[in-house]
Amino acid sequence: MKTGRFLPLVTVTTAVVSSAVLMLAPACDDEGTPLDCAETCAPVEGSYPLAFLADAGLPPECVNLNVPPLPDGKDLVLEREGSALTASLDGVDLQGQVFPSGDLSVTGGPPPSSDGGLTTFLSLNASFTGGVADSGVGGSLTGSFTGNYSRIQGNASQRCSVTRPFTATRR
Repeated sequence: MKTGRFLPLVTVTTAVVSSAVLMLAPACDDEGTPLDCAETCAPVEGSYPLAFLADAGLPPECVNLNVPPLPDGKDLVLEREGSALTASLDGVDLQGQVFPSGDLSVTGGPPPSSDGGLTTFLSLNASFTGGVADSGVGGSLTGSFTGNYSRIQGNASQRCSVTRPFTATRR
């Protein structure tokens, strides 16, 4: 038996879980109290069609898993209550937080498939610049989209990850 063959799978799983935990953990002040910018948060709520920069398409390992195309032109819809965000992108529900700096992070995915179908986990991290949501002054996001995908076939698991920069201007 080769002892190192499961190391890449363990490494990827650990990285994905660690990233998810870090992104879901609230930001805290010096005393450990979560920061909630409440009404002083950046007004990020709205609908943002994503535009991927220098899109080279999907890596071959993602194409082999039948990963859908990147959601280029699809709306990232953000709703905010205090610093908590709920979002949707191409039918996938996301949750996250906006920070006092205007940075935001949302993550999530559809429920896992029980039939060996594609499992998806999305993460978007961005910086907001612009005006008030209802002022008519457009805001924009600049950030990074990461999609982690896996499919279990028999006793094996195939995985791929794609990370691409994006911009989006609120409609």
